Amino acid sequence: IQIHALKAIEIQRATEMGVYKMTTRNLSRLTVLTAEDMNRIHDASVKVLEQTGMVFQSQKALDLLKKHGATIDGKRAFISRRMIEEALGECPKTFKWRALNENKSVDIGKGLLAQAGGGSVYIQDLDNGRRPGKLADFSNIQKLYQASDVIDIAGFSPIDPSDLDSKNKHLYMQYEILKNTDKPVHGHVCGGHQAAQMLDMIEIAFGEDNLMQNHHVMGLSINTISPLGFGEDQIDTLYEYAARNQIIIAAPMAIGGASAPLSHVGMTVLVNAEILAIIVLTQLINPGNPVFMAPSSSFADMRTGAYSSGIPDGMLHLISHIQLCRDYYQLPARVLCGSCDSKEVDAQAGYETMQNIMTAVMAGADLVAHVSGVLEGIMTISYEKMIIDEELVRRAKYYASRNIDVSEEALSVDVIKDVGPGGTFLTHQSVYDNCRGYLFTPSISDWLNFAEWQREGAHDVVARANKVFKERLAAAPESILDSEVLADLQAYIEKHKS
Repeated sequence: IQIHALKAIEIQRATEMGVYKMTTRNLSRLTVLTAEDMNRIHDASVKVLEQTGMVFQSQKALDLLKKHGATIDGKRAFISRRMIEEALGECPKTFKWRALNENKSVDIGKGLLAQAGGGSVYIQDLDNGRRPGKLADFSNIQKLYQASDVIDIAGFSPIDPSDLDSKNKHLYMQYEILKNTDKPVHGHVCGGHQAAQMLDMIEIAFGEDNLMQNHHVMGLSINTISPLGFGEDQIDTLYEYAARNQIIIAAPMAIGGASAPLSHVGMTVLVNAEILAIIVLTQLINPGNPVFMAPSSSFADMRTGAYSSGIPDGMLHLISHIQLCRDYYQLPARVLCGSCDSKEVDAQAGYETMQNIMTAVMAGADLVAHVSGVLEGIMTISYEKMIIDEELVRRAKYYASRNIDVSEEALSVDVIKDVGPGGTFLTHQSVYDNCRGYLFTPSISDWLNFAEWQREGAHDVVARANKVFKERLAAAPESILDSEVLADLQAYIEKHKS
């Protein structure tokens, strides 16, 4: 009784202070760090860069760092706290990622967005199984991104076309991206000269003067060679993007227990140090250049030493890093979270993918990446899983964005009184008024009863997804660009291919 009395007093005081005047509530973000913890992780990351340093496989990067105060020893750069703090001060907290279709442009840092995957080698479906991906598959995937109402950012390198030579594949990949989607475009690392050509091609597609001086139209994920290494191709590609004012996504992919410490916060310190080094170099090239902090790491399976994307510890690490991005640095957080270790589109693929997406969304990620069809620790893309993953992202977004109405009307006292003991709410006017749109509706899940499901053919979710992706491909336009722009892009490819 005493406890209830004290609670009543507490509620009364809260009401007088206005706490209960709000009529909606949202779920709280997942957090794990205190303010002191975040300070300590930042200081530890700075100490790593100041005392251990980072290897840069690029003389021009080393020269630029030295010019601005870094100490250089061979290829190792020791970056000072002052350089780090000045670079962080240059980073915009929000920015627009512009699309060919202006209605599909997105504001980064102002709400949850979803991005396709990159880095896979194989393509997979029910009809033909797992096989090396080809350019036709790459094109199909871009068409599915375009048709999706979940994927906000397209492009990237969802599969590496095995039927193209490495010297020219970037040209044909960029052509298929621009031909098949008018959403914001993510590029891929392919060396500085090739990156410049991909940027040239998107300028042709837009057809605007001074496009890149005024707009951010392509983003790029920059990976490191953990621990504390930065490769030449990555640096050269970063230079091209930053020099042209395009988005840099600082995305180390360390493996805890292998290329990073076997410690949740220890890996956060290492990965954060590498992200800060990328940010420093980016801001020295182009002060004010937009950046994402993009922790993309997980842990090794200690039984084999192999990378695991389905291990819960990877997401425990990322909760802390998302909090660091959002609350300490106040910069956009992009998180790799749609992968799994399963080789098939099965229950394991479902629960590992949902574990990862849900955790990232509830921790407050601004952009969830690799959330479209990824299997086998990123090695494979499944057409069917692309469709299924859309619903997983919808469910996670629903939890994160759904307002819970706590108004007097929502308490439903009068409705309960109207129905009374033993009655049914199904025919009450309040249900009629709200039955459409109030609750979540699935896009691929089956909620029929058993008899209805059998009458519909007794298809499982993978079979249903197989049908959906084929229907979307059949309905996709031949091109979203007009013939003149396509001709200009084809002429560019003919001129520049090796």
